[in-house]
Amino acid sequence: MQNIEKKLENIFEVVFDLKKNKIKKSNFSNTKKWDSINHLNLILALESNFKIKISPEISIKLLSYSNVFNFLKKNI
Repeated sequence: MQNIEKKLENIFEVVFDLKKNKIKKSNFSNTKKWDSINHLNLILALESNFKIKISPEISIKLLSYSNVFNFLKKNI
């Protein structure tokens, strides 16, 4: 579980250019660089790093760190 969290934090840090203390509170509304392009970059990074496939229907629901983390916990 900790490995998932560490990888996910690194992805958020790179994709959204976030400081460590902002990552767990980040979401689509409060993260300046979370636009449609970076959302796609997030999904691609998740698929690549966690060796999973995320459907478009699921990807549009992954709009916060906590949603992504919970999705990964259930699907890895």
